[in-house]
Amino acid sequence: MNQCGHFAKSLEAIRKINNANLTEFSEELDIPKSTLQDILKDGNTSLHTALHIAGRLNLPLSTLTGEMIPTENLDALAALLRYFEWFSRLSGEDQKTVTAHLRAITEVLQK
Repeated sequence: MNQCGHFAKSLEAIRKINNANLTEFSEELDIPKSTLQDILKDGNTSLHTALHIAGRLNLPLSTLTGEMIPTENLDALAALLRYFEWFSRLSGEDQKTVTAHLRAITEVLQK
């Protein structure tokens, strides 16, 4: 995959991880929704727009154009982050219960 393709995949991954729709993400990036949609198709955009997006995300452009996370793992990562968010909203006692169950599952899987 070329750097433009990585750029599109990186932006889509960030959008999913943040659980943002296209309108919300375009507002966060301070670009028109139509521009975001075009970029997400193939990653092709002007250098000015790419640098603007990287700046809004506080990331180096090189981070967005390189394959840091294999694309097949992005959905799993987004789901994992949603679970962490869910876990953080549990009461302390419920967190302890969930943690105990996860430890027990881990022990079984290690056998």
